[in-house]
Amino acid sequence: MATFSTAQDLFIPLGKDGQRMSYRLLGPSPSSSGKTPLVMLNGFRCTMDQWDPALIDPLAAQRPVILTDIPGVGRSEGAVPLSITEWAQSLVDMLIGLEIPQVDVFGYSLGGCNAQMMALIAEEYSGGKVKVRRLVLAGTTPSDGPGVKRFTDQELRAFQGLVKAQTVEQQKEAFMKRFFGRCSENCWAEGEKSWKRIAGARKERMGHSGQEASKRQGPAFYGFMGEGSLEKLKGLKIPVLIAHGSRDLIFPMENSYLMYKTLPNAYLHLYPDSGHGFLYQYADHFSSLINLFLDGEQSGGTFVPCKL
Repeated sequence: MATFSTAQDLFIPLGKDGQRMSYRLLGPSPSSSGKTPLVMLNGFRCTMDQWDPALIDPLAAQRPVILTDIPGVGRSEGAVPLSITEWAQSLVDMLIGLEIPQVDVFGYSLGGCNAQMMALIAEEYSGGKVKVRRLVLAGTTPSDGPGVKRFTDQELRAFQGLVKAQTVEQQKEAFMKRFFGRCSENCWAEGEKSWKRIAGARKERMGHSGQEASKRQGPAFYGFMGEGSLEKLKGLKIPVLIAHGSRDLIFPMENSYLMYKTLPNAYLHLYPDSGHGFLYQYADHFSSLINLFLDGEQSGGTFVPCKL
């Protein structure tokens, strides 16, 4: 059974030009486990190699996990599409090609915007060939709309720090300051541990996406903010788990609360003394929470999260 460190790079051609999309299969096979595969969508400039194995491996120990990169990112060929709807369509096309009819989807940060669009369009776009069963949204935001908190100058500067980081040293500095820099010394120490786990998990590790890809990701995000997904979320009836760090420097925590109020079947968990990297700081707890949610454990019709 493949783990984050041992999973092989796989490729599937998409579209008329046959450009390949990269992915990895972790954990048990869908046929042997009887569980719905979980598709993981990472954040801005991040490839499959930038996940923390402390989060990924506990998930893959209990279910099939699919890691993937959108076109133009990491090992996936082509150019980054200029709309997040197209990102979502490429993922649905990949699942059609792999003959996987139903998935759960996890979206982190910018990947959470992608996950929202995937959940909204999957069945209609695929002609019923692909269905999103459950959705996990981590440290992300809906599109613009009534009640959405706009980005502050501080948050925009934090995002620009991620854009400008080029060398490994600059990327680590951006990771630490933007994901863990607004909290306690304990939070910072957990960020150091996470960076070491990510950096040492795979022998042939790709760095973050380059400038060309990141320049195309930015306009796709700003386009998403005007696409109206917030209003569309009202019609999304599937169960959704929303999680956020209490002191996030990248995406305002208040917008996760707004999504929670907007979605008809949502659960919200806020992590204390944490920023954008909460999912790695609390990797043990969050992976357990996700597994409980995806397995549908309920009591009296209400999802029961595990305790900190």
